[in-house]
Amino acid sequence: MEEYVDPEYYNRLLRDYIFRGKTDLEIFASNIPKGKMKKALEIGCGNGRATKIFLDRADFSELCLVDLSRRMIKNAKENFPNRRDLKFECCDGLEYLEQAEEKYDFIFSLWSFSHAVHQMISRLGLAAGKERIGNLMEKMVLCNMEKRSKFFLIHFDSLSDEQKILIRQWKKNLPIFSQNKIQSPSKRFINYSLRKLQKRGIIKLDIRHLKGEPIIYKSQDEALEIFMNFHMETFFNRSLREKEVLSELKKYFLKFKRKDGLIAIRPGCFVYSFEKITN
Repeated sequence: MEEYVDPEYYNRLLRDYIFRGKTDLEIFASNIPKGKMKKALEIGCGNGRATKIFLDRADFSELCLVDLSRRMIKNAKENFPNRRDLKFECCDGLEYLEQAEEKYDFIFSLWSFSHAVHQMISRLGLAAGKERIGNLMEKMVLCNMEKRSKFFLIHFDSLSDEQKILIRQWKKNLPIFSQNKIQSPSKRFINYSLRKLQKRGIIKLDIRHLKGEPIIYKSQDEALEIFMNFHMETFFNRSLREKEVLSELKKYFLKFKRKDGLIAIRPGCFVYSFEKITN
């Protein structure tokens, strides 16, 4: 699944997500730490969409970029050539964190972290997944972050209009999404892990829930392309469930079709940020 879409096609499908008048990139930009950083880490860099914002604004010595897709890493290298301050790692971001020995002044991920968490939970099951995510988050904070280091994450809202229908489809093949009337396992397990660290006085945590402006699709076909090939990572394409999934999506889109024929579906997200305040 790591090579599910070509980077150029990915860029064409990607839409601007706007929350309270700011894009997700602008929200990220406002959370980049001020002052000199020795090392920073981006989990799920893709082709460098958030990386560019960081490079333009941050004062740092080294940025490590991690992504599971070889093609995305290749594309990111091409987008940022001849940069001695960049280090690229093609691997699973969570497994990288489990093995990492270095300390970082800033760790960040836009959207990708939650997908990696769900893939891990799908492999391990809910109970083992919760334990492993908890251990991973604690290890990251205690071993890979300096005092005053910061963390930033944007996580999707699985109860938003955009995600509700997606969770229903993932539920067909992934039992971890069987409880589709509450937040996703990734959101719940990350919350649980970080709240524990907050109660222990190790981090100062902030979680914000943001409702986005509707994403506009010009036609049903455009919405289907983005939901099938981007959101659901081509997972159901040419599968035995493809017709069923397409039928449910078409029916769902009708609920959001405006009088002018456009389809407007509202996303949502949770913005996590914390600072490590003690060792």
